[in-house]
Amino acid sequence: MKVTAVKRILTTGVLIILLVQIGNLKAQSINVVDFGADPTGTKENSKITNMLIDSLSAAGGGEIIIPKGTYLLNDAILLKSNITFKGAGIDETTFFRDPKQGNWSATKAQALISTSPENLNTNITVSNLEIDAEYNKNEEKAKGGICLRNCQNSTISNIRTLHTWHGIAFYDFKGDDSNNLIKDSHAIKAQAFTSKNNSGRPRGILVTDNGSKVINSISTKAGTGFYAHGKNISFEKCKAESWFTDNGYYLIVEHLTVKNCIAVGGPSSKEGFGSGFSIAYKKDGLIQDSEAINCSNYGFRIHVPQSDTKFVNNTAIGCGIGFGIETASHPFPELSDQIQLINNTAETSGLTSFLFRQMSNSTVTGNKAINGNQRGVTLSTRGAFALKDYLTNNTFSENESIDNQKNKTQIFGFYDYSVDQIKSSSKKGKNNKISHKSKNGKDVF
Repeated sequence: MKVTAVKRILTTGVLIILLVQIGNLKAQSINVVDFGADPTGTKENSKITNMLIDSLSAAGGGEIIIPKGTYLLNDAILLKSNITFKGAGIDETTFFRDPKQGNWSATKAQALISTSPENLNTNITVSNLEIDAEYNKNEEKAKGGICLRNCQNSTISNIRTLHTWHGIAFYDFKGDDSNNLIKDSHAIKAQAFTSKNNSGRPRGILVTDNGSKVINSISTKAGTGFYAHGKNISFEKCKAESWFTDNGYYLIVEHLTVKNCIAVGGPSSKEGFGSGFSIAYKKDGLIQDSEAINCSNYGFRIHVPQSDTKFVNNTAIGCGIGFGIETASHPFPELSDQIQLINNTAETSGLTSFLFRQMSNSTVTGNKAINGNQRGVTLSTRGAFALKDYLTNNTFSENESIDNQKNKTQIFGFYDYSVDQIKSSSKKGKNNKISHKSKNGKDVF
């Protein structure tokens, strides 16, 4: 069946409407340059692009092709359901904002490419292009690169964003399973703010839609590398590097999966920042085969009351604390329960390799602490494996403390502070099962 669509071309301020007979619009590919878009970086392109999106959407959807070129935007592009928005490649097609012109201070859109959150948007695909928002570090009232709001069954792939608020994001979906996907993308310098409060912080890649996946993507020099909040969210083969205000991964997710991911805080342990992986406040997680390098705080930080979570075969190198329980803002009687640390390695930690407190009914087995306490040993940093307050019904077995350096730094292997440092009986460990003998370092338990 033939469908009559409207092609709109903006020429010297006059809107010309052409009625053209085309076939099934869902299969139709339309080139923006054919309709008057300017690939030279000279003329504004948001109006004509949004007209094409509106026309295709009204007819059921279609594909918009953006050929090689540089495209100036004075306002946001707002995608709609069943639209595929496809560039020629991240090194070929670039959208950019000129800080000296445009409607950016007035528009309600939160990114250069976005969607309206008022209605559910489905089956949107954005791929093969670059976005440069040209915001300076710590600049306020900024916009994101691609922030798709209230979307389902949508994909962002092979995208590069630069100099933004959030680089690449899905948020505002209210259902249980968005089935949204970010893959093969790179957010660089998500460094500007909408405001200076926590919600205005820049994140390289952000997902708060339940049921989202992020695969094979990178965040470089963002405030926070990756941020997630919701349920059933997964990360696989991702990398955060050189974040500057928070953590490599800050994940507040029920039913979380992280596999084969990397967090590199900086080129050296002295230059790294924050924690590599912060797993916070929820239940049911698997963090596996991942690596944190040169993070000044924790490599892997478990925020009380995070529970029912497994850390398996992960590595922390050159971090302040390799793996540990963080209790800030969640004091006892809140606990992390049913935590499993299995076959993890912490190497050249600045302080303690493994730190436990406010934890119950958990298992720590087959882990290795190698050449820790690089910053020196103090009363509060004793032990490659350090057991502090409010530990109940936990099992520690088959763990190794190794110091193979010529000048030993890991003076204590396994240290239970309940033996001689914790004076309050209510804070002392209770019913913990410990089986340990360090290859290097003194054991106290």
